[in-house]
Amino acid sequence: MDILNQIINKVDDNNKKEQKPETTFQANFNTNPLKGKFLNNLDDIEENVGNFDIKIFGVGGAGCNVIKHMRNARPWADNVDIFAFNTDVTALRKISNLSNVYLLGKKILRGSGSGGDPYTGKMAVEEDKENIKNTLKGTDILFLVAGLGKGTGSGATPEIARIAKEMGILTVAVVNLPSINSEGNAVYQNALLHLKKLKNNVDSITTISNDLIIKNCGDDISFMKAFEKANEQVTNTISEICDMINIATEMNIDYADLKSFFKQSKTFSFTSILLDKEYSETNIKNAICTSLRTSYTDINIDNADKIIVNLKINDSTPPTIINDVTKTFKSITKNNELSLVCGVDYTKNRNIKISSLVSAKEDTSNKKDNIEEDEDFKFDSYKEQTQQRIFSDDENLDSSMDLEKHDNEAIIDPKELETFKTNNYHKTYINKESFFEKEKSDNVEKQETLSSDECVNLITQAMTDVLKTTTLALNADNKSKNN
Repeated sequence: MDILNQIINKVDDNNKKEQKPETTFQANFNTNPLKGKFLNNLDDIEENVGNFDIKIFGVGGAGCNVIKHMRNARPWADNVDIFAFNTDVTALRKISNLSNVYLLGKKILRGSGSGGDPYTGKMAVEEDKENIKNTLKGTDILFLVAGLGKGTGSGATPEIARIAKEMGILTVAVVNLPSINSEGNAVYQNALLHLKKLKNNVDSITTISNDLIIKNCGDDISFMKAFEKANEQVTNTISEICDMINIATEMNIDYADLKSFFKQSKTFSFTSILLDKEYSETNIKNAICTSLRTSYTDINIDNADKIIVNLKINDSTPPTIINDVTKTFKSITKNNELSLVCGVDYTKNRNIKISSLVSAKEDTSNKKDNIEEDEDFKFDSYKEQTQQRIFSDDENLDSSMDLEKHDNEAIIDPKELETFKTNNYHKTYINKESFFEKEKSDNVEKQETLSSDECVNLITQAMTDVLKTTTLALNADNKSKNN
């Protein structure tokens, strides 16, 4: 019995040694560092992440007028920098209290302006190339605003675009085209020539036509009010894009959406409407169609393949809004495969706002039916020599040769021009292969050029002939004196 008790006691002692001490856990919520906070990794990211650098350059007289309107129209976000570039110091002084201003070609022009010569505008940018590069450093998206047809806007804008392109900056141009009736054939030719050069150096471009401003405004408003409407359209276009980048919405359009759109859309059209009638699919379609019909741009959006729509809706907007807008644009563009990116935000306003960026599909056909020309004015009636110059394969030729030698040549038949002017309407052909792409017709003979050796031989022969003529003249003169 004693032995049994000893064994039991020994087992109990061993169990007590193996038994772990009892522990208690008490959460101290008063010292919890996460109390009232949510986990995130946003505090340690760089300050500029998600803060996209946007710059707006107004170039030349018309561009600076738009900059003035922009500054007075609304406040702009801190990441939006606005600059006015001009060769005319007097014009810059008028807006120096509203915007950053930069005098181009200060050394060679001394603030005198370009005198309507695009080559002078180009040279002014060449002088300030490094300063422009420094201004553009860190820029994510650049908007170029200008009027084409004269000196600084036509000459400087394509050069600034080329600098931005070389720096890899997303570049979008919004430009005015002159009125062929009011400003003349030479100015209009100049605008088309430099429109092509600008298009080659930007990611995407849209135009505003002064002829359409005159046509759609009519006699109801003053001259200044009409062109204020043009400035307003440029401002609204750029303002809406900036808001898409900067303002987060319920259904958001981000910077990558816009970058993809502009990279894939060489030309685009912008529209914005306020639906002030009772909501219905018919009213939406009528409002959008009216906006396009009375727009100041004549870019054709038939067969457009991409669209970005930004909707500002109120509490009474039905859930069919996106479907109705998509259906409307598919009908207008005649493309059932239209790709749509949509942003939606809520507003307390009574009216629904619908803003859209629509890509303009470039023509790939040479068929006459695909050119949609004005009945009395046809681009295929251009002189062959002018076609060869405009559609030249070499885009890197020194523009001084083109501008100094050809700016005053008539590229439109005078009789056709007079007939065309009576229609008070025109097409810019910004998205037409007949203007922007290489001429593929076999009927146009290739312009003959001379090699450098041939040029030297030709000049040598000419100089030899001059010397021979001079020698003969001197000999004859000496003989007459001796006699």
